[in-house]
Parts: sequence; structure tokens; C-alpha cells
Amino acid sequence: MNLTTISKIKLGAIVVLLILILSLIFSQTAASDSPFFGIKRLQEKAFMKLKGTPEDKLNFMSTLLDHRLKELQDIIEHGSFGEMWTTSLRYSTQAGEMTDLVIANNMVDKVEGIKNQFSNHKKILNDMYVAYPKNTNNLEYKYIEDDMNYLNLYLEKLSKI
Repeated sequence: MNLTTISKIKLGAIVVLLILILSLIFSQTAASDSPFFGIKRLQEKAFMKLKGTPEDKLNFMSTLLDHRLKELQDIIEHGSFGEMWTTSLRYSTQAGEMTDLVIANNMVDKVEGIKNQFSNHKKILNDMYVAYPKNTNNLEYKYIEDDMNYLNLYLEKLSKI
């Protein structure tokens, strides 16, 4: 290889690295309809794999659940009702995974904190449900109701620990 080829390879690697870094930065605040949202989800999964203890995983999951709730709020704020179903599923799945993690690892000391988070989220979801425009052809408000029902089930499961 000559010097020009090596320089082109280095320049190409720098450009790829720069694109990757910018994509990761833009994905941090990506909404579910953003082209960067897939990168955001991939990054979340990678970070989850790096968590070493159940407590670390639970703390990260708790933060993600807050993000999922914010995504639901953003959908209503921006009227992106077509995203409601998938976002609602991500929310209820995240809450369920947290509940399962607490139960599987007998994390009795974490139960009250998670129950408080779920209860607070239920209040916010109820406010979203009430504010959701129901006089349209959109029936996606039912997914918010589903999330509240799932939280009730998870709260019941956590109460048995």
C-alpha cells in the first residue's frame, strides 16, 4: 500500500466514525417517528446488556420507563396518533420487564420505589386519557387505558412480594 491509499482509508474511517458519533448524539432525543429512533432503541439495548447487576438493570429500566411515558406524552402533544400503538406497547412491556426483574431477583427493597413510579405514571396516563381527543376517528386513546390496566396488574404482582 502506498501513502495515498493509507490516507484514504484513515480519512474514510474518520468520516464513518464521525457519522456514527453524530447519529448517536441525534438519537438521544429522537422521537418514535424520527429516522434516528432505531439507533436510539439499539443503543438502549446495548446499554442494558452492559448493566452488570439486577439493581443496575432496574435503575436503567426505570429511566427508560420515564422516557417511554414522555414518548406517549409527545405523541399526544404533536398529534402523531399513528405512533400510539407501538409506543404504548413499548411502555407496557418495559413496565412488565421491570416487574419481572424485581420478582425474579426478590428485590424486596426496590418494590416501594417501583410501585410509587407506577402509581405516579398511572396519574399521568389518566390525565393523558382524559385529554385525548375522543371526538375523532382516533381510537388509539384505548392504548393509554391498556397501559393503565397493565400498571394495575403489575402493581398487584408487586404487592405480593
